[in-house]
Amino acid sequence: MSEDRFAHRLAQFRDALAALKLALEQPEDEFLRDSIIKRFELSFETARKAMRQWLMDQEEVTYESTKKAVMEAALKTSLVNDADLWAEITAARNDSSHEYDKAKALEIVALVRARAVAAFDALLGKLEAL
Repeated sequence: MSEDRFAHRLAQFRDALAALKLALEQPEDEFLRDSIIKRFELSFETARKAMRQWLMDQEEVTYESTKKAVMEAALKTSLVNDADLWAEITAARNDSSHEYDKAKALEIVALVRARAVAAFDALLGKLEAL
């Protein structure tokens, strides 16, 4: 049953990341920027859920584990390798969903383009190889 859950979570992450990449290929304007940010949020959340499910299956975390504990376990098991980058991605995710201003939106989209998509790709590759 948990393999089915992991496969489902992984598929959701894969689909969310594909949607984000599609948005990033379009000419950017204010409306597309909002779409990129929303798709980034969804990619982040589905990535976190896929990580959590795999870590639960490996008995590294429990259902009750905090998001911080999940990230610590992801680092410990080498699902992710750059703690600073993932902290930056997490902060951007939190900023994008709790406040809005144009400067912050531009900053988040720049992070997504420059570093977040590559981090998501690396995680997806690792999860698919498991």
